Amino acid sequence: MTSVSVLGLGRMGAAMAARLADDHDVRTWTRSRGGSPTAAVDGADVVLLCLYDGPACRDVLAAILPALSARTTVVNTTTVGQDEALALDDLVATSGATYLHAPVMGSTPAIAAGRLTILAGGKPSAEVDEVLDLLGETLVFGGPAQAAGLKLVANGVLGDSLASLRRALARGDSLGLPRDAVLDVVGRSVLGRFVDGRRDVLDATAARPEATFAAGALAKDLALLASATGTESDARAALATLIAAGALEADDDISVVGVATPELGWLADARLDVSPEVVADAEVLRPLHAYALTHATGDPAHLDDAFLPTAHVEGYRDEGFVSWTLDEFRGVFSGSPAADEAARSRTIERLDVRGSVATAVMTLHHGDVDFTDVFVLLRDPGSGRWRVASKAYERRAAGR
Repeated sequence: MTSVSVLGLGRMGAAMAARLADDHDVRTWTRSRGGSPTAAVDGADVVLLCLYDGPACRDVLAAILPALSARTTVVNTTTVGQDEALALDDLVATSGATYLHAPVMGSTPAIAAGRLTILAGGKPSAEVDEVLDLLGETLVFGGPAQAAGLKLVANGVLGDSLASLRRALARGDSLGLPRDAVLDVVGRSVLGRFVDGRRDVLDATAARPEATFAAGALAKDLALLASATGTESDARAALATLIAAGALEADDDISVVGVATPELGWLADARLDVSPEVVADAEVLRPLHAYALTHATGDPAHLDDAFLPTAHVEGYRDEGFVSWTLDEFRGVFSGSPAADEAARSRTIERLDVRGSVATAVMTLHHGDVDFTDVFVLLRDPGSGRWRVASKAYERRAAGR
């Protein structure tokens, strides 16, 4: 019987310890209970790390290094960055023990059923294989960095799929379709795995479930992926926005992403809507709301809340090119709403935020003409306030 130490008893660690307990001598430790993990690993053949992130792994490994021996294999299931995985490998090597980076795909139900997919950064020993076989299928790859990178890619797909599910449900709502009918159809698409088992949550008929994969943990993993690849995904931006807005809790199950929506009722006085494609932070929406409110009221005073004083407005109007300063643009507005304002509408179609810069696309339906406005926005590093730096637009006959 193999002696296994499970360090970290969150959702995943507790489930792994329970799964292994019938076949192996399992000892456990969790930081929340206090004390040192050293006693739990003394004499262990396999030390299984189930921790939150790279810094937690480094701290725990530093504490247990004196208790490791050449016969010990540290199997790290934690999702970390590639550089972190290599650094942890080097740290364990100083003790003479073996390090196997082995992040997993799947959550607590998969552990209970022995159906995890384990991404091993190297071939496990026969002894370690016996342990991992109880948890699921092991795929062998070429080292810690490769295993860590593949796990980030997998969680990127997970995040993208959740973003697609959220958009599908929002589109169904905007089309006036019954939520159960939308779920029937989406459940037969490639997004079916997210509908199965969480349909009551997505149909807004049940309380938020106990998490099997927490939204905050996925946000952490997508941040690692963004840092490693130098690219920002829509899914990461949406998760960060929903959590910051309080529409999603870090401990919520990832299925809640499909139905979490920030409160945007405050945009209604400008007849401004936000496309289901957009998950928007309230602060970056404020200058766009002020701009739309200028149209809704005809009052150019709102432009001061929308634009930087140095902003320019450029586009094509009545077959001719115009380039206006902000003061010149004020002259477009009469001070009173248009006679047909009640029939007008405005929608933010796209919003892309990158640090302190953002771009946005707004469509305005104004009677017999439509406008497409493209904005560049900047955030003041001191106040944090967003305002429009420039606007380009097209004016065309409605419906074109």
